[in-house]
Amino acid sequence: MDHPPEQPPADDSPYDAHGRVDVPDAPDWQYVSIHGDAGDALAVELAGPDDARIAFTVPNFMNRGDELGEVTRIVIRSWERKERAAGLGA
Repeated sequence: MDHPPEQPPADDSPYDAHGRVDVPDAPDWQYVSIHGDAGDALAVELAGPDDARIAFTVPNFMNRGDELGEVTRIVIRSWERKERAAGLGA
């Protein structure tokens, strides 16, 4: 069975052609997936610059976009700090 070619997203869609969504106020970072983990948590996977990947979980009550965005930006800043420190040999 032939599959239709990957379609570009509609102009008003937050999703890119790969189904990812930009993380607001975090340039070069995108949500790859957000889904329940079969328990009481949401699993979040991010993609960033230079093929960076981050995964973390939050309680499933943290499902509002603004709240999840705040936590996501904190996780990204912490990861970036760790990467900067590793580059200094710390």
